[in-house]
Amino acid sequence: MCPIISIIFAGLAYTFFQDGNMQGFYINIFITLFFISLMIRNILKEKRRRNEKNN
Repeated sequence: MCPIISIIFAGLAYTFFQDGNMQGFYINIFITLFFISLMIRNILKEKRRRNEKNN
């Protein structure tokens, strides 16, 4: 779900950037980066859990 939401907000950010609406651009870029960071955090957490399970 996080990659889909990130792609949508990145597209919105690009649209706002093309229109010159920098406030909308910054808000959408922040949301995009937030969801990407959640996804990365979840991947790292799952890797740690699997490593602990195997040991």
